[in-house]
Amino acid sequence: MRIKEKKLISRVKLIGKRFHVYEDALIDTGAAFTVIPPEVTDFLELETDRTLPKAKLVTASGLIEASVKLLVGLEIGDIKKEKLQAVAHKIPDPAPIKILLGMNFIEKVKLTVNGKEGTFNLQDPE
Repeated sequence: MRIKEKKLISRVKLIGKRFHVYEDALIDTGAAFTVIPPEVTDFLELETDRTLPKAKLVTASGLIEASVKLLVGLEIGDIKKEKLQAVAHKIPDPAPIKILLGMNFIEKVKLTVNGKEGTFNLQDPE
């Protein structure tokens, strides 16, 4: 995968109860959680994770609390993860990417970055 404009961006498939969507997502090592806009979590009919009803996030706008939802699945290429927690939060405009893949996703995969060649790779270590 290519680094685009100094960002690690990948196409993801977000899977809900009855529907799925394909979106570009930013791999963000500075984010603890995966972040998905509320309108997407609503469309996918994601359930709230009762073990973590609210997550506290430090954003550019300050400290917020947001609902934690459970994705039925998330796919990037041949990587498939089930029941991944995602915070329902709208990233303010003018951000070009609305979905962040945070450390709760990154720690489940092998991420290799080659800055010199402008590439990165994701692998499923299982």
